[in-house]
Amino acid sequence: MELEYNELNDDWIQQFEKTDKLYQDFYKQDLYYTNIHYIYVNRINEIEKIKQESFLMSTPNYISREEILGLLKKNSIDNERIYTILSILKYNITLDSEDIKHFLNVNYDISKNPFLVPIKHIDSIKFDQSVHMFQDLNDLVFVFYEKSKELKKRDLNTMTKKIILIKNNRKTIKKQYKD
Repeated sequence: MELEYNELNDDWIQQFEKTDKLYQDFYKQDLYYTNIHYIYVNRINEIEKIKQESFLMSTPNYISREEILGLLKKNSIDNERIYTILSILKYNITLDSEDIKHFLNVNYDISKNPFLVPIKHIDSIKFDQSVHMFQDLNDLVFVFYEKSKELKKRDLNTMTKKIILIKNNRKTIKKQYKD
């Protein structure tokens, strides 16, 4: 009985790839885009407007400092009102595929893996890889607060006066006294 090595049976590879395609949504992958939400809060602490847009990252899983500053500058004025940034929040779901079942359980401890994280400094923001089926849920939230118009009006009594020192280039002339 002779074995023929000319014909390789690759049915098991094709079967594995077919089965693997069913689980592609559960593998972690890089993020190429994220949703950005802009929340505008007025001076009496009421949410006035919420805007949303999709943001395509120039580098996977990474938003540079310059891109963040551009977004802040572009969205700090709305309806002729000036807003300042109050908070930046990053929502990044970093569950592993094995933890999804435990996450759906009522007793899941969210403190060991928080998804919503405040960004304390305006610097580049790195997103972690996320399970493919949760990639639409990753967000970046900018909370803007309306600048007060009263800050622009200064009370003249409380305002510090600016002192200007001028260098005097005059020569001193010695006066002679006459008798």
